[in-house]
Amino acid sequence: MSRIIAWELAVLGTHGMPAHDYPELLQWARDGRIRPDLLVTRTIGLEDIVEALPAMSGAKHPAGVTLINPKLG
Repeated sequence: MSRIIAWELAVLGTHGMPAHDYPELLQWARDGRIRPDLLVTRTIGLEDIVEALPAMSGAKHPAGVTLINPKLG
């Protein structure tokens, strides 16, 4: 991991879940058995990125996922 971080490499893919299980997972989301939408705690526009990204590394940043919607603003 240190080389990935130092060289600013991107790791694509998933870990721990084979692709053939995706249809069942998506069905669970459609059925409401899992609620990934509850992980999203806020949505910001492009103009908010300059302030939001550095703040995400601080202790005051709340848990959850922040979505960037380029259509906001």
